[in-house]
Amino acid sequence: MKQLYDIMIKGGENIRDKITEYVMQAGWEEAVILGAVGSVEKLEFTAPVENELPLRTGTTPCHGAAEILSFTGEIMKREKMDPALEAVYPDKSSPLFVHIHASCAIVGGHVCGGGLRGGRAFRALRVFIVPVEN
Repeated sequence: MKQLYDIMIKGGENIRDKITEYVMQAGWEEAVILGAVGSVEKLEFTAPVENELPLRTGTTPCHGAAEILSFTGEIMKREKMDPALEAVYPDKSSPLFVHIHASCAIVGGHVCGGGLRGGRAFRALRVFIVPVEN
């Protein structure tokens, strides 16, 4: 059985940056995010704007604090990513491709979700991750 790791992201810290930093320090080439528990803020989600390929996405902000409901994804070195996704995820500032799908609950019982473009931990966020052995 593979070992489960957890990343504790403190309030105010950038979620994607902290996950990237953790995977880089661990020296993993690939990892799978199994879930997360905690509170978040200032999230931005992406989703397709039409049912056609190549995929075009739009961005939706999720203002205020929220509770994570789902949080899954994959992380890999850029050279391993699907070339069709390069146009959808043009940010090349990281040597890793961090692909996370998430949903969260905001006040009033409303739910936001999609591809996680950005956001921060509010109080704290605990992310559960497993390295992929090649």
